[in-house]
This record gives sequence, structure tokens and C-alpha cells, in this order.
Amino acid sequence: MESEAGTASTGNGLKNAIDIVIAPKEALERLRVAPTWGWALLIVIVLYGVSSYLLTPAIVHATQADWPRQVAANPQLAQLTPEEQQRYLGISLKVVSWIWLISPVIAFIAIAIQAIVMLIFKALGKGSASFGTIWAAAANIQIPVLGINSLVTALIVMLRGADAYNSSAAIQTAMPSLGLLVDPSMIKLHGFLSAIQPFTLWGCGLTIAAMAIAVRVDRTWAWATGILWLLASAGFVALAVR
Repeated sequence: MESEAGTASTGNGLKNAIDIVIAPKEALERLRVAPTWGWALLIVIVLYGVSSYLLTPAIVHATQADWPRQVAANPQLAQLTPEEQQRYLGISLKVVSWIWLISPVIAFIAIAIQAIVMLIFKALGKGSASFGTIWAAAANIQIPVLGINSLVTALIVMLRGADAYNSSAAIQTAMPSLGLLVDPSMIKLHGFLSAIQPFTLWGCGLTIAAMAIAVRVDRTWAWATGILWLLASAGFVALAVR
């Protein structure tokens, strides 16, 4: 279950996963010495997978409700017959109905992106941490950023009901974010700003702390890492939305 270093016990991985939420400084100090990440990865995958499954009804409804806009915005779809358009809609609905199954892959990619950003800035800032420490820090940071974030979002959506969401943009802003400040029709900007919300700001702070405590770069490089990670994450969301 765990990738261990030194004399750390197998229980430390679970303790670190909990403490990254309630006592991050202590967790990051331990991760520098004993980079455990197995429990963190499992927690992220489970929370994100369950949340993605719970969001499926809202995503299906949003896909159906938003279909006329998607057809109007896509010349290739617009020139198809109504029967062909419905066939494409049926395929889309099947895809979104089962998209939660790839949640482990998405969780792994999120951790990898964070680790790569931290590794680059570790080199630039002449930090002293190993790749194992950086990977472990990234995995643990994703517990609140991806795991808890997605679970809270799913609960908000469920409380309002799937029928309350008529587009993917509406689901993106179920969690209060800067996306509320712009018109959802500005799809890319809305997607970018919707990724800047309480949990990603929390992740930005944890990334800064990880770089300073576990990776041992100075504050300038630590802040640069956290901010770039936040902007890069928002950029990926903007690229994904349509």
C-alpha cells in the first residue's frame, strides 16, 4: 500500500493523508523524511470516483439540455439530419454515463501534473528533495484539491437536484468560484475562472508550503510554484470545456 523511506511505519501514510488536511506542516515535514503516498492515492481515487458517479445524473441531464446549443455551435453537427443528431446525442449520453470509470486515470494525471510542476521549480529553485518526496507531496495535496473538492461539489449538486443543471458550465460553478463573475457563454474564460475556487486555492497554499517545507526552496520559488500550478490547472480546465 505504501512507498516508504527510512524507518517510517506503514501507519504513517494514513496519518499523513489525514494530517495534510488538519495539520499540513507536520505532514509535509514527515513527507520530506518518509515520502508515503499509497494511502493518499487510494483516498483520492475513491473520493473522486464516488463523486464522479454521484454527479453522473446531473451530467447526463446537462448534456441533454445543452445539446441544441452544441449543435448550433458545431457546423459539422448542424448539417446532419435530426435523426443523425439524435444518434450522436445517444453516443454522448452513453459516454458521460460511464465516464466515472476513468476517474482513477484522471486522479493519476492530476497528481502527475502537480509533481511535474513541483519538480521543475525544485530544479529552478535548487531544492534538495528527491522525486519520491515531490510525488508523495503531490499525491497528498490532491486529497483536498481533487478528492474532497469533488465530493463537496457532488453533494451540492445532489442537494439542488440534477434537473437544476442545464449545462456543463452550470455544474462547474456548483462550487462557488470566480466563474460566477463572467457569462457562461464565454466558455473558455468561464472554464478557466471556475477552476479558481476555495479548494484549488487551498491546494495553491499547500503547494507553496510543500515547496518551502519538503522541497526546501526559498519563498519566492515556493510562491511561484503554487501560483503557476493554480494557473496551469485552470488552463487545463479551459482547454477541456467546449
